[in-house]
Amino acid sequence: MEFLDTLMQNLYGFMAAMIGAMVGGIFTLRATDKAIREERDKEIRRDEKEVQNLLDALGVELGTLWNFHMKRVGGMVEHLPDGGALEFYYPLTQDYFTVYNSNAAKIGQVKDAVLREAIVVCYNKCKKVVDGFKYNNELYKDYRDLLVMPPSSPLHGDYVKAKYAELVAYGQLAKEDHFELKGYVERLLMLLDNRNQA
Repeated sequence: MEFLDTLMQNLYGFMAAMIGAMVGGIFTLRATDKAIREERDKEIRRDEKEVQNLLDALGVELGTLWNFHMKRVGGMVEHLPDGGALEFYYPLTQDYFTVYNSNAAKIGQVKDAVLREAIVVCYNKCKKVVDGFKYNNELYKDYRDLLVMPPSSPLHGDYVKAKYAELVAYGQLAKEDHFELKGYVERLLMLLDNRNQA
């Protein structure tokens, strides 16, 4: 009987230990699951904050560049008469889209598909307009070089007229691009502003 009592006590002890281990395991699993969920939520909030900071920085960059552009040359482009040319050199020597270029890989993290597309379209159009001014600078330089060059051939006047015609044609294209870009900039800045107010 003593053997049976010992066996029962050991069995009860073993069962109590198993129940204790199971209860402890359940609480440990719950605590671990809670910690994982909290860490995941913290990471999501951190990612959302990072995207918001990026959007804020893009808004500041674009707004600043657009204001600068309008003060320097935008008004002249908008008032360019039909048949007029952009007869000036617009110095463009650096990368003006630092925030966008250094964070382009993060644009995909913007959850709002309309905003994400507006950012990409607007910045691509900005770059096209910058390239357009660089090309206009080349045309203008070629035209100025022809003007100061002594006529060495009877066709010199025709070359000057042809180059000026290129400058005029490109000026009209630059004006169209400017107004198209203006619409993209206004739309993007409005979307960014609406996001901040939400």
